[in-house]
Amino acid sequence: MPRLAALLLPLTLLLSDAPDARQLMARSTPAEMERRLEADRSLVPSTLGILATALGGDDPALVKETGDYLAAAARSRSRRLGAAGRWQPGQVEDLLVLQLVQPERFVTDAAFRQRVLDLLPRALDPAVPPALRDGLLAELNQVRGVDFAASERVESAWGAVPRRSGERRTAYPSPAPRFGHDTGGALAASVYSLSSTFFSAEEATSFLAAVHEAAPERRLLVLTDPPLQRALAGSPGVRLLPTYGRPYSPWPRDPFSLAREPGGRLLVLLRPNTQPGREEDLFLGRELVQNLPGDLDKAWGQVHWAEAPVPFHNGQILLTPDAVWLSLHSLEPHILQILGLSRVPVESFGTAAGIDRYQEAAGKAARELAAFYGRPVRFVHPLAGPGTGDIQARRRLLGTLGGGAGYDLDSLLTLLPRPDGGLTALVADVSEGRRLLAALPGDDWLSLERGYGLAPAAGSGPALRERVAAAQETAEASRLDGFLDLVAEHLKKEGLQVRRLPLLAMPVALLRDRAGLEHDTFLLTWNNVVVETRGDLRRAEGFSSLLPTGDRDARAAFAAAGVRLDLFPPLVRSVVLNGGYRCASNHIRG
Repeated sequence: MPRLAALLLPLTLLLSDAPDARQLMARSTPAEMERRLEADRSLVPSTLGILATALGGDDPALVKETGDYLAAAARSRSRRLGAAGRWQPGQVEDLLVLQLVQPERFVTDAAFRQRVLDLLPRALDPAVPPALRDGLLAELNQVRGVDFAASERVESAWGAVPRRSGERRTAYPSPAPRFGHDTGGALAASVYSLSSTFFSAEEATSFLAAVHEAAPERRLLVLTDPPLQRALAGSPGVRLLPTYGRPYSPWPRDPFSLAREPGGRLLVLLRPNTQPGREEDLFLGRELVQNLPGDLDKAWGQVHWAEAPVPFHNGQILLTPDAVWLSLHSLEPHILQILGLSRVPVESFGTAAGIDRYQEAAGKAARELAAFYGRPVRFVHPLAGPGTGDIQARRRLLGTLGGGAGYDLDSLLTLLPRPDGGLTALVADVSEGRRLLAALPGDDWLSLERGYGLAPAAGSGPALRERVAAAQETAEASRLDGFLDLVAEHLKKEGLQVRRLPLLAMPVALLRDRAGLEHDTFLLTWNNVVVETRGDLRRAEGFSSLLPTGDRDARAAFAAAGVRLDLFPPLVRSVVLNGGYRCASNHIRG
């Protein structure tokens, strides 16, 4: 907001001979004052500085009088802009300055900020066009200090949302809610979080069109910001839920689960544990509750939300009708909470006592997670628990398990239902990825280069192939390969049919646009998919890898397991940030 930034006012900026607030308010009506400020913007700092001092003062009567005056002035400005029928971005920013009174103080002074926030619900004329209101909300949500609760209050007062999520909070139910599972059930609705910060209009449109074509009867709920909201308006099968620019990630899978209460009402369960760097995502589930269209809210029993009693990370959990499949890494947040630690105590794994302590915490976390999901926990790998071998063997096993640290389980493993009631496990395989690369035709390399925006400096042809091939030979790739081989071997012993799928590590350094990227590699995986059954049809859906040969082979592997695989145009930025299709979606099963 460059114009807004230009008007930020040092807190001590007051003219020595300026009138006090009561004199200023007595000289002109709120409408006259705001018109004068619009006509001569040089008056804005001094005039609003005087009113800000009064609003932030200790005289209750003056605070109220000033607040009423400022709210009336903002309503007057908004009414005039709305009546004009058109406005420039700078005019919206000027109106927001008037509403915030003194932006710099609003950001830095919590007490003053609260007084301004108390004014904002009545600082907009109710008759303004929705486009003006939405533009203001999008600007407001970029201002530091405007948290979700404050934004929700303003959005509700301005008529921008159907309801306030705060009124839909409920206690965690007893009996416990019923969760669906990842290996069956039709997808009745899909939830996506698409922001112009991450995706272009063309990319989002192509993706949603492909999903709708594959499942025209499904409802597609898209949490989105104003630029994409405008671009996606009218998309077939899509219901847009405006977020007014709040900075959510593209991954609605992780921060909340969708379950059914005993009476059948849909319940949004928020995870109690924050992912570093994704703190705002804790409110993504509440955003869904707040913005859900009225007809769907009614059909789903008036959706409520609750905080889950245990930490979870849905990207690390695969649910079947009779089990919660996970790895030791799936339990890490809860284990650390139990142990009161901030990181995995790898240094303690040199002793049996250290390993036992960690494994005991893992057992406790697993039991609590089993109670939460209402089904027993099954590990996708062996455990290094007491009595499983000498200390050296236990340490070697933990070392092998460490090769899977930092990767979401759903990017490495897919569970598919079989007609006989059993499961087929598709396990990622670094070695298969190497073989795929060695056989890729030239057109696939060109598709890879164009699709992911690889930098010309990376080289084309042999140079590109060499750099991508080298990424599959690193120590990290070898450790991951060892972990995946262990998973495949263990699942065979557990009675699952096991097939392998290629996995590729792509160097971030090859990307033309690396802004904001701090990780070294991103995965191209055919495991990160969502599975459903519709009658006799078993299908899965995910992102295309943009490698035609890899996509063809993946479809064949799924088909061999009796499942049709539909691949959609990828949301490339999500993939580059290691968020595959399952991460980028959440689903309500019918």
